[in-house]
Amino acid sequence: MSIQPPPIEVKAELNSVPLVIKQLFISVFIISLLMIVVTYLYHFNRLENDIYLNGVLTDAINLLILICIFAFVQTSVVAQRSYLFLSIGIFLWSVGLTFDFLDELVFQPIWVGIYIEDIARTIGMLVTGFGLFLALSDLAKTREQLEEELKTDVLTKAYNRRYFYHYVLQNQDTPHSIVIVDIDHFKAINDEHGHDVGDQVLIDFVSQCHKALDPQILFARIGGEEFALFVPTEDQEILSQTCQQLLCLASNVMVTPSKTLSVSVGSAIKRATETFSNAMKRADQALYQAKNQGRSRYIHKP
Repeated sequence: MSIQPPPIEVKAELNSVPLVIKQLFISVFIISLLMIVVTYLYHFNRLENDIYLNGVLTDAINLLILICIFAFVQTSVVAQRSYLFLSIGIFLWSVGLTFDFLDELVFQPIWVGIYIEDIARTIGMLVTGFGLFLALSDLAKTREQLEEELKTDVLTKAYNRRYFYHYVLQNQDTPHSIVIVDIDHFKAINDEHGHDVGDQVLIDFVSQCHKALDPQILFARIGGEEFALFVPTEDQEILSQTCQQLLCLASNVMVTPSKTLSVSVGSAIKRATETFSNAMKRADQALYQAKNQGRSRYIHKP
């Protein structure tokens, strides 16, 4: 049994953060830290009796690292939700560290350390952690989206040629058949009705196939008006039914109100000792015969 291809689904792109919001956060961040330092030194201006350089340097480095992380978040492209949690979390964390740094130099009342320094730092760490979780989740979703886009054709959302070849080569040991489909007189459709009509014909045909074909069949667009199918069967009767179904599905697509679409179909069952390229070649030869015999038909290459 063939591995069932994943459903085609293109996720919505993440909304970027408007520049005005970033400017606002940067302004609030800088002004707030400066006001905390000035206000703190104004009210608590008695130096500590014992100032430990190691503690001062450690707190200063920690605060500098947080400021750098905040700057990195502001210059990064992240989703709005992740950005808000990261920015607010780092801001609160920085407020707590600022009080901690000042505590190394100037006398600090106990209530400031308990109710401002510790609470701001703890809440900031929690909010930042949640923001990182959101950012990593968004990154995973973006990666999935990019991987899916690399597999699919931009116009029709069918799998593309690259993924079709990769998928077939990965499933060489699975008994299967190859089907190639070509839209009849596609150049004439573009010339007579315009490329927008031609594009819509491609989209409608792919949509019909996605809805009706067995989900274990891999359907891909491998050329302008050419499609290929990986059918996980060696049964010629099942293969024939699938190919006849393709002819019917094409007839459901309206090129104009008075004209329906038609396709030519060629197929070949892969032999046990045969290479993929040779099976594709035989299916292509069958397609060529179908076109030579008048199009809008199915030919199988034994």
